[in-house]
Amino acid sequence: MGGVMGSRSLVSALRRCARRTVRSHGRAERRSDAGVAVMRGKRHALSRRASSAVAVLSLAFGVIACSGDDDGDAATTSAVALTTATQRSSTTVPGTTPATTTSSSTSISTTVDPAAKAEADVRAAIALAQDTFSACLVAMPTCDPSTLAVARADGLLERNEARINEWNAAGYTVRNRDQFRYVVEKVTLAPSGTAATALVCIADGSDLVKPGAGPGGADVIVDDSYTSGRESWDIRLDSDGRWRVYDGTAVGPTESSDVCPRD
Repeated sequence: MGGVMGSRSLVSALRRCARRTVRSHGRAERRSDAGVAVMRGKRHALSRRASSAVAVLSLAFGVIACSGDDDGDAATTSAVALTTATQRSSTTVPGTTPATTTSSSTSISTTVDPAAKAEADVRAAIALAQDTFSACLVAMPTCDPSTLAVARADGLLERNEARINEWNAAGYTVRNRDQFRYVVEKVTLAPSGTAATALVCIADGSDLVKPGAGPGGADVIVDDSYTSGRESWDIRLDSDGRWRVYDGTAVGPTESSDVCPRD
């Protein structure tokens, strides 16, 4: 619809321009009927030429301006045609506008409580000390006592190494180590952050035996007593960054039943 109406407006504008041109010539040639006829012929010729050229003009310019007595009408026609052309040229085809993407990143910072980390490290050191000692007992009579140094030090390491060497020499080993368990009931950190005390409850139902020493190659039981009790462990942070157990002393009586709490 906009293209047809724009073409019609342009044709009308051309025709008005032609009429104004004819009127101007008519005023100059009113005395001669022949002149009037000539002017009418020119008007018709101009009208036909305008009709045939209007499509080209509308595509090339989109607006026609004339000079003469009716400049106001020509200006109005030009403004309407210009507005229509501008509206057509400024129309946005849906889907052609690039989408704007906004990206945002969120950084999450995690603060680790030094005390909580130290306690976790202490508990891990206790677990390592128990695991390496259990592994050494099961490996007897060929256990290398130096493997205990990864989590034990000072007096406790010396006593444990001496015991392992003694039992190795006697040809002992440990059976039913799965009947051993422990519970870390409490960890108290020193103000320095490099030392701690742990209350550890131990329940031990494993057996110390001499394998193949009995009749028919049966194991000879050396100690199968069940013991349970609590110990206070002195644990320290060494210069190599490892926590190690330095000593352990009994706290309270030793029982023949399991007194350790269950998780």
